Amino acid sequence: MSKTDPAHAPVGAGDRRPVHLTYVPPRREGRARRDEITPIVFVGGTGRSGTHVVARLIGRHALYCAIPVECRFHVDPDGFPGLLAGKVSKRRFLRRMRGFWWRGFQTNRMRGMYRFVPRERYDAALEAFDERFDDDPEAACRQLFLDLLMARAHDRGRAGIVEQSCDVIAQAPTLVRLFPEAKFIHVVRDGRDASASRVAQTRGIVYPRTRRQGLQWWERRIRAIDAGARAIPEGRLLELSLDELVEGPRRGALAPIAHFVGVRPGKRLRRFYYGQMRADRGNFERWRRDLSERKAADIDARYRATLERLEADGITCAPLLRRTYERRRERNPETT
Repeated sequence: MSKTDPAHAPVGAGDRRPVHLTYVPPRREGRARRDEITPIVFVGGTGRSGTHVVARLIGRHALYCAIPVECRFHVDPDGFPGLLAGKVSKRRFLRRMRGFWWRGFQTNRMRGMYRFVPRERYDAALEAFDERFDDDPEAACRQLFLDLLMARAHDRGRAGIVEQSCDVIAQAPTLVRLFPEAKFIHVVRDGRDASASRVAQTRGIVYPRTRRQGLQWWERRIRAIDAGARAIPEGRLLELSLDELVEGPRRGALAPIAHFVGVRPGKRLRRFYYGQMRADRGNFERWRRDLSERKAADIDARYRATLERLEADGITCAPLLRRTYERRRERNPETT
């Protein structure tokens, strides 16, 4: 990695630069030991950016357990961030824990921790949290998270967990205080695709309802993530492009991710990568579907202007997004 690489140039005094996927650490020799891996890996993004598949990829390693749902109680405004900031009462937080975060309806299906946490364990963890919180709020929050999520890894003989709530990077100022041992992975995807997927998901019922609104939603999410990432210590944030990971050269593509969390890219990871993370399954350039040539050109122009704003403001993932944009523009010059 060149020190003059613009993707890694300083953005300002005191700013921390993330590791990009293009950085390949020294090769790890031998198998990873349980005490060498990162015990907590948070994988986040804007939403519809590939966080789930990247979390599943890491979870294929024998030392990791991927948490199967977005738990959210540690990142939502009425979760740990609001609770520790004094904006949410303990009573309100516990009511949410026993309600929506345990079992709630969202996007046409039931979601929540009921899917993987035994009810007895869940109730016991909440009771212990209730007793601890008044004396030491941060310690109580940390222990609740470990009681609910790390226990799943221990039940399976794993040493670490991978948690995939989208807002983990945006809420890093809270999470780095509670989990200084954690590492963070920010998954980015072409904003035209991510926003189009989000609009399709909402079905016009809630914001964002239109493609233009989708791009606005995506830009705000990217900026919130960048602001949160500034709290992550140097060397503990990896930013990767889903588009490059899946569409780019396959050989050696897993090394930066595996080494970042402290493992080798063994057979289980490679099998999942080559079998499940293929370009023909990635829904790439979905944003073009059902758009006239005129509307596609409008969305492309708006996205290009968005990229220019992100670059001008020193948003750290902008170089990854720009590379994908330019590569696809060369492939489809008629859109621009």
